[in-house]
Amino acid sequence: MDSTTISRLRIYSHDTPFADRSSVDPHELANRELIRPNTYRRAPRGPEAFTPEWFAEIEQRRYSRHGTWLPTALEFARHPGESVLLLNPGLGTDAIRYLQNGMDVTLAVAPHDHPHLLRANLERHGFVPRIVAWNEATLPCCDSEFDITVWNGLHHNSADLATIAAEVFRILKPGGKIIALLPARLDAGYWQDLALPLQYLYWHRPPDPTTSPKTTARSLRRLFSKFEEHRVSKRHLRRSELPHLWRLWPLTLLERFLGRVLVLKALKPLTASRSMLPPQSSAAA
Repeated sequence: MDSTTISRLRIYSHDTPFADRSSVDPHELANRELIRPNTYRRAPRGPEAFTPEWFAEIEQRRYSRHGTWLPTALEFARHPGESVLLLNPGLGTDAIRYLQNGMDVTLAVAPHDHPHLLRANLERHGFVPRIVAWNEATLPCCDSEFDITVWNGLHHNSADLATIAAEVFRILKPGGKIIALLPARLDAGYWQDLALPLQYLYWHRPPDPTTSPKTTARSLRRLFSKFEEHRVSKRHLRRSELPHLWRLWPLTLLERFLGRVLVLKALKPLTASRSMLPPQSSAAA
């Protein structure tokens, strides 16, 4: 297959059809990119959907206010020259940051993703994306191909998580890193339901900003048990998601205990390279 390199992004021929943008809900896509409840609707103002101005506004808002934690968590500037695979890349906003910091980027899209919007967003910056199809089971990638894998598991997580973890382990180089975003089970909603059983009488909290099944830090460490140096933290919280008295506490503190997103970071062991070597024949007696 012919390949070219433009702005450190490899291009491969593909036959992905161009979907009809009229069938895509821009509010749903924007809410997922900004980690907001799907019921949120902006006032009818601002740029027209799917225009360069619309993409630029989402890019600016994703990393401001409630999203200021994302650049550090996703390590945009820490791995120049390395290869990264993005699973469920959304609109490609994070991919742009990785590309701008000199990384080789590949996007793995599932059937529910929108590759035509990914291309439109990245082409604003002069990037033509390498996109591979992913059925949420098998990744069409070689063993030990990538330095970093970033998995956005906040939405449409219908696949077997153990299968995804095994595939990520396979495609990462020894010493490579997994960065995963998944919904937190012990989040603000969980503790509100536990501490305020009669809250429905005086307040209705907003719906969750994620749609995938929720999990815990212990479950993630067990799921990625083949990895080492696990670090799991909680991030992302809006004051509007909290009862009024809880809002008196500093949001940065509450986020560490009540955050809606679990951020997992773990490394593939360097010793994994030994298991990939062919067995050596025994010396003749």
